[in-house]
Amino acid sequence: MTARAAWSGTGAAALRALDGAAVQGDVTFVALHDERAGRAQRAAEARSIPRWTEDFRDMLSTGVDFVVLTGPLDARLGQVQLAAEQGASCLLHAPAAPDHATMQAMVAIAAEHEVRIGVYTRYHADPVIEQLRRMIANDWMGGVTAVQAINGDDALLRAGEVEHHANPFVALASAHVHLATWLTGRSARSVTAQTTRSYSPQLHDSGVATLVLNGDTSCTFSASQLTQADAFAIHGTDGGLRIAGDRIWLCGHRPFRGHVFDYDTAGTELVLARQELQRSLAAQQGTSELHGRFARWLDDTDDFPTPGEQAVIDFQVVDAMAHAAALGVRVDL
Repeated sequence: MTARAAWSGTGAAALRALDGAAVQGDVTFVALHDERAGRAQRAAEARSIPRWTEDFRDMLSTGVDFVVLTGPLDARLGQVQLAAEQGASCLLHAPAAPDHATMQAMVAIAAEHEVRIGVYTRYHADPVIEQLRRMIANDWMGGVTAVQAINGDDALLRAGEVEHHANPFVALASAHVHLATWLTGRSARSVTAQTTRSYSPQLHDSGVATLVLNGDTSCTFSASQLTQADAFAIHGTDGGLRIAGDRIWLCGHRPFRGHVFDYDTAGTELVLARQELQRSLAAQQGTSELHGRFARWLDDTDDFPTPGEQAVIDFQVVDAMAHAAALGVRVDL
C-alpha cells in the first residue's frame, strides 16, 4: 500500500531530500507546507505536488498518513501535537528537536495518540553506512575502541544566521550522535564538552565533546558553524574505517562480502571512491531511502534505524554536551 504524506519546510537540504525520495514507490507526497510566502507554491509546482499551503493545519486536512517535518525547531512540538491529533505519524529531519525535553514530549504525544515518530538523517539513508553497520556487528574490525566525528556547516559565515539552532551540538553533532550509537550499538556513559564564541560574543559557534560509551569506548564529536566539514571514523582492536567526502577507507582483520562492496583481503587497506560504487548504490537506493522505509515501518513491513525512543536517548547525550560545556564539568548519564 502506498502511503500518503505531506512535507513541511523548503530549505535547501530539505528539498534535496525530497527530490531523493522520488526513487521509492512506498509513499506519495500530496501536500507541501512552508509558512513563508511563495516558498511552498514554487517548490510544489517544480515537483508536481498537487497542493501547497502556508497553513500547517490546512496541510493536515488532506488526510495524510504521515508528515515530514524539516522546518524550524521551535515549531516542532506544536506541529507534532497537531499531526498526532489527526492520526498522522511524524518523520523529523535532524536535528529533530531543540532539546531533550522537547524530544521526550513529542514521543509522549505520539504514544498518547498511537502514532509513531522517526528521525531522518542522511547517514541512515546511505547503503554504505548500512553495510558498515553489518561489518562492525560481524566483528570485522574487532572490538570498537574509539569514534571520531567532525561536522561543519558555514551558513553562519555565509548568511550571518543559522537556519535551525544556534547550539552547535544540536545543529550539527546530533546527527553524528545518532550514527555513533547506531553503528556501535552502545550508549553513552559520561560526557565532557566546551564551546567557542569566535564569531560573536553572544553565540556559541563551535564545540567539541568527549563521550565515553559503555564498554569504555571513547568518542570525540566536533561541531562548527564556521567551516564546511563532514568526516566520521570508527577504530577497533583489529582495524577501522573512515568516511570523508567521497572517500571511504577501511582495514579489517577478516574478509567481508557485502551488498555494496566486498572487502577481500584481511589486514590490507582498501580505499573506495563513491563514484566507483554507483551501480551498487543505485541498486540499493529504493530500499535504503528513509522516507519510503518510514512508510514501510508504519505498515510493519520494515524496521527503522532511529525511532523516536532512540532519539530521546541520543538527545539526552546532546543535552549533556551543552550542559557540560556550560558548567565545565563531566556529566554522567
